[in-house]
Amino acid sequence: MISFAEAINQITKEGKSFGIESISLSESYGRILAEEVKADRDYPPFHRSAMDGFAISSNDFIAHTQFPWERELHAGSTLTKQKEEQVIRIMTGAPVPEGFDAVIKVEDSLLSETDGKKMVLFSLESVSSWQNIAKQGEDAKKDDLLLPIGTSLRLSEISLLASLGKTNVFVFPAPKVNILSTGNEVVPIGVTPLPHQIRDSNSFTISTFLRKYQIKPNHISHVRDEENQMREEIKQGLCGDILILSGGVSMGEKDLVPSILKELGVETIFHKTAIKPGKPIWFGKKNNTFVFGLPGNPFSVQTCLRIFLDPFLRVCFSMPKETYLKFPLSQLKKKKHSLTEFFPVRYHTKEKTMLEPISFNGSGDIKAGIFSDGIALFPSEKKQIDVEEGIEFLPW
Repeated sequence: MISFAEAINQITKEGKSFGIESISLSESYGRILAEEVKADRDYPPFHRSAMDGFAISSNDFIAHTQFPWERELHAGSTLTKQKEEQVIRIMTGAPVPEGFDAVIKVEDSLLSETDGKKMVLFSLESVSSWQNIAKQGEDAKKDDLLLPIGTSLRLSEISLLASLGKTNVFVFPAPKVNILSTGNEVVPIGVTPLPHQIRDSNSFTISTFLRKYQIKPNHISHVRDEENQMREEIKQGLCGDILILSGGVSMGEKDLVPSILKELGVETIFHKTAIKPGKPIWFGKKNNTFVFGLPGNPFSVQTCLRIFLDPFLRVCFSMPKETYLKFPLSQLKKKKHSLTEFFPVRYHTKEKTMLEPISFNGSGDIKAGIFSDGIALFPSEKKQIDVEEGIEFLPW
């Protein structure tokens, strides 16, 4: 049995890219960027008015003085400053012509007419250079790196890519994932279980988790603890990039998964790690297919997905390593064993944000993760965490 740290190390060092593909920007939400994206020009590409108002040279401004004006400049248009022209009316987003270096907002302007001439009086005592102007290149210079490889494409990222004119982007393709739940006691969720049976929640837990990375399972199935049937199902499951099994990896007589995997030529990288829940986890590979054998209890599955599969996928997608957050615990917590323990917590905010443990009845408790914000880590070497002591935390 290896430590939690060693298990993470063994899993993440196996992570690899599943290739690169080009997709339409309109289909890219939630995908992971596989190319560096640089600015194609300066942003803003010109000195841009940040307000509706009047463009003026700060050197020409005189307080309590009326200025004549004639021309207006709207976004999407340009004009050249005339020699005697001191003021033009300008709209938000319009390029500020050379010769002007400030924009006075319309709220600070009083319009009038004198002898048929349009005049404006400003209520300000002074004007500074580049007032209310977004300077060319202040957001980004041409060829600046804007999005690195491994960026998750969400609302802001897609908006940026559209601003850069990226109609297509290179992303990492989703791996082909097969999901196999095992156990004589497991029945489909649409079936009324007998008193000694449970419904197959794990398949839904795993497939829902994969949506985080826009991964749609290639195949989902269930197999009873019958050796020949299980061998065939696992053999089919190995025809993909990742096979995720639940159940059948512990030490019981019907826990057939490890022996069948070995028989089928799957290399065991490790089996069992010093954590709770999730101790029986199995990890290995055959050629280019990776296998995760998860325990069967619902909360064990949720925990193992978050602490093991998540880091593995982040490596595969060239994403940065996730850092555990740290918050104080709201109450004393003890343990008697020497395992690394993960337990559900929720945010508890009064005077400051803390983590409050959620009571549950072990890894088989179907409601263990309900109303929690994530899982906290109780280090193996500690036997007690005091009130307000800092503890590492992973949000779901």
